[in-house]
Amino acid sequence: MEDQRFPLYVAEQDGKKFYIVPLRGAGLWDAIWGYVALEEDLNTIKGTVFDHKGETPGLGAEITQKWFQDRFVGEKILNQSGEIVGVAVAKGNTDPSKEDNKVDAISGATITGDGVTNMIKERLSNYKNYFANQKKLALNK
Repeated sequence: MEDQRFPLYVAEQDGKKFYIVPLRGAGLWDAIWGYVALEEDLNTIKGTVFDHKGETPGLGAEITQKWFQDRFVGEKILNQSGEIVGVAVAKGNTDPSKEDNKVDAISGATITGDGVTNMIKERLSNYKNYFANQKKLALNK
């Protein structure tokens, strides 16, 4: 297995801190990638951006569209037990509560959606210890 590095970018805007995690995974035809920005609570998504090498136009390639990426804003990456579960791309999910760790899928792009789901969960899980340490530091301030 190849050694991997897991960079993390910390940004400040208007006095607030954000954590930006690079993502990479597999879609239907080839690689997909992107970034997820987390708010200072290390749970709430501030924003996402996704791209791909060769997904089907009008289907999986729609992950690059703002309307799809905006679905993730406000979603939580932790479940009720505080475990990193990411955000699943799920058919028919129209729950506006932002508390179910799911966004509505793109019709006809199931495999690409599954790739986005897996990419988010897998990549974020690599930061579990870092996130826990950041939360401890914040509590001790």
